[in-house]
Amino acid sequence: MMEIISHIALVILLIIAFFQDWKYRAISWTLFPLLLIVASIIFWSAELSKLTLVFNFGFLTIVLGCLFLYVSFKRGKLTNIFKADLGLGDVLFLIAIIPLFMDRNYILFFITGMIISGITHLIIAGGKKNAKIPLAGYLALYIIGLKSFETIANTDLFYTALI
Repeated sequence: MMEIISHIALVILLIIAFFQDWKYRAISWTLFPLLLIVASIIFWSAELSKLTLVFNFGFLTIVLGCLFLYVSFKRGKLTNIFKADLGLGDVLFLIAIIPLFMDRNYILFFITGMIISGITHLIIAGGKKNAKIPLAGYLALYIIGLKSFETIANTDLFYTALI
């Protein structure tokens, strides 16, 4: 019963994240700890290794570090990527959902999520330059889609190795 409640709570929080990010291009800071708590409850009920969390966080840290280095190199000076390139809320969202995925699946989600978010935004924004991407919102919608498919197909897309 707790598992069902936690999955319903997760979907509700993801819907709220999507609408807030879509409308305001920002998410209320209270949503991040709530997402992390619900995702952690789901993680602990799956009884996975805690190393999965360390690996996922390490992967995200490496990606953000590489982004920092790339942007700094491109601009010729050390650059705070959170000022213009990536929203802090997007990073907090990516951290909050770490417990939802097995290590390889987090990498797969990250890569496909970035591609899907970029394509979706290009279609919706009509190619406007400098249009802020509601990345966390798109990723929240993507997780809802994955959860829906998981339920319909009666398969585990989050904790079963997909690659």
